[in-house]
Amino acid sequence: MGSVAKIAILISFILLGSAYARTLPKFTSAHSVLLEGSIEEGVILSRTDNPSSLVKEINEQLLYSIGQLNGLGGGSPDMAKTKISLGDVQLPESGVYKVSYRASMKIAWPIERPFPKSYDLVLPAQGSDYFLERFFKQYGSDENAGKKCLAPEVHEVELGNFWYYYRPLKRGCALSYYPAAVTKVPVNLRYGRDNTKGKSPEYGKVWEDGKVVTTLIFGMADAEENSPFDAGISAFQDTLRDAFETFGVPIWSSVANLTPDFVPSKKNAVLHVKFAVAQGELDLMLILVEDIKEVYPGSEIEILYNERTTYSDFVSYSGHSGLGANIRQLAQMGRFVPEQYQIFLINGCDTFAYVDEALARAHERVNPGKGRYKFFDILTNAMPSFFHMNARSNMTVIKALVEKDKTYQEILAGFDQNQRAVVTGEEDNTWPAPF
Repeated sequence: MGSVAKIAILISFILLGSAYARTLPKFTSAHSVLLEGSIEEGVILSRTDNPSSLVKEINEQLLYSIGQLNGLGGGSPDMAKTKISLGDVQLPESGVYKVSYRASMKIAWPIERPFPKSYDLVLPAQGSDYFLERFFKQYGSDENAGKKCLAPEVHEVELGNFWYYYRPLKRGCALSYYPAAVTKVPVNLRYGRDNTKGKSPEYGKVWEDGKVVTTLIFGMADAEENSPFDAGISAFQDTLRDAFETFGVPIWSSVANLTPDFVPSKKNAVLHVKFAVAQGELDLMLILVEDIKEVYPGSEIEILYNERTTYSDFVSYSGHSGLGANIRQLAQMGRFVPEQYQIFLINGCDTFAYVDEALARAHERVNPGKGRYKFFDILTNAMPSFFHMNARSNMTVIKALVEKDKTYQEILAGFDQNQRAVVTGEEDNTWPAPF
């Protein structure tokens, strides 16, 4: 690759970095701290010198950092905000290009674990589809059970999710015997400048119409089984029971003679209830979906969701992340209106790593000149969130909105610690000062 091409690709990433500097959200958590990671001497081998192909392969390589950092018990990179700049491209006698690169990363790190100045990522030496398929067969598939470099509890691992369960430091991982398959990429770490403290939801903005409107989507754990004991259905039921216990008997319900033991199903997937609370009214809608990716444009659920998002204060999705696919689907849904402040909870596994700027951009489009996060805060998880955690997370946020008495750190302290929930976009919040 010529020097002109390298300069061009470097300039493009510098410009991208400048755009992020203007819009980058801050970060608050009760269980994690944001670190700034910088890779100064990244290396990848490739059979191409095409700049865009190289950036794609480096992204595929860095994806494996999710699995390794998850293995720390709380770490995760924000892949949507990882920036890459290419360096030298050398062609050795083997016919494989050796490419150097630099990268910057935002990493959620377990707050109780002191972080080193530098940490070595053990990543696949190449990022091509051909190499990663061989890499998976050697270190992740059942064909080589004794050599697996996987989290101990996993099953049904395939090429498409190996990076998520990848544990190169696990005892018995055969990578220690075949170091040529990987490259060590040092990441320099420092305390992130974007950590915030003491911020709260904009309670005054939430309550300006005299009510809290919440829309909660629950994905099924296994729709094919069609079991009334599905973990997603249980999360729906647990949330309803907790609402009854906390706020009493509803003043209105879309289901006659509603009890806390209501069982949702594919044919009876929407429940709308209203509770009287001290400040006014809690409007709560719970929606069960088999698979968020199956909510097609024009479907009853999509129309309902789009209508609810125009005036909901709190919106959540609890279910499978689908390794990011379900999160991207959700980000394409919804209809937003000017000056409607909203909190989103994307309550799946490692959503901190998957969520991009799509929802923030959607809010910015209807509030031009106000920034992406003036009317939008988003809660995500830096680690897996299991179905039994969903009711607790949802109700923790709802109770805080009703009571108007907790900071975001106090709210997130009510989540299960293992999911390492974080909030971004809260840096411009002013409560208890006027919005």
